[in-house]
Amino acid sequence: MIDERTLTRLGGIASALQLRAAGATSEELTAAVRAGRLRRLRRGVYALPQAPASAVAAVLARGRLSCLSAAQSYGLWAGSDRRLHLQYAGHARAGPVAGPHVRHWLPTENGPEVWRVTVADCLRSVARCADEETAVAVFDTALSAGLVTLRRLHEVLARQPVNVRRRGLLARPGSDSGVESIVRQRLQARGHVVEQQVHVAGVGRVDMRIDGELFLELDGFAFHRDRDAFERDRLRDARLAARGSPRLRVTAAQVAGDWPAVLDAIDHVLAHSANSQERRDHATPFACSTH
Repeated sequence: MIDERTLTRLGGIASALQLRAAGATSEELTAAVRAGRLRRLRRGVYALPQAPASAVAAVLARGRLSCLSAAQSYGLWAGSDRRLHLQYAGHARAGPVAGPHVRHWLPTENGPEVWRVTVADCLRSVARCADEETAVAVFDTALSAGLVTLRRLHEVLARQPVNVRRRGLLARPGSDSGVESIVRQRLQARGHVVEQQVHVAGVGRVDMRIDGELFLELDGFAFHRDRDAFERDRLRDARLAARGSPRLRVTAAQVAGDWPAVLDAIDHVLAHSANSQERRDHATPFACSTH
């Protein structure tokens, strides 16, 4: 009997050996293919009809999803690179690939899935292939997702070149999204002090506090699909305003498409906050006298 739960657990694609270990026979696999309940992608590899297209493409190409493609499959930040990244062992015979793609030829660990590399191999390939900002954002989201710890990340990159290991040292926990990581990296590169996931009494958790002054909230690409989330965000804004705290809310699209404008807004709010404090510090105390 074919256990579809095994296939689902393995991402919708499994080897014949894995399916037989779960109780399926060769005859049952053949019957499932004929009935349309399974696809035979290549010799010894089967997939559910709803298996992800990128995973299917990787198996057909005799590789595995790697680098940013694997990161996306794990729910991590994948940047703007939409090419298919494929990993091959040194002796592998690569198959044809439709569309833009990148082939990686690196030693790989043996993982449970036949269509993508392990988390460790994914992080190693990202560290070597992606630009620094994207690589660190992948690391940050892996930390937030609990797929790796800082200690484990450094172990994963320990035998990589110095410039690759350096990227791992830039990773920080606290980014709920790749966009938050990118904003953190860019602001810290300009010398700002950035605190993430700051708890404010009476307000709740705020994405960032910059230089101990400005509270910054970042709205994702899917922002406001949830009406309750919209209302919670507005309430948090109102409570910050009631505290007199400088605050700014920007979207992921603004960060990706018009970062200079976002930076100008941050600089303006911080400058205004500093000027206001200076005026308060130098104000002449009101004096009253009695007669």
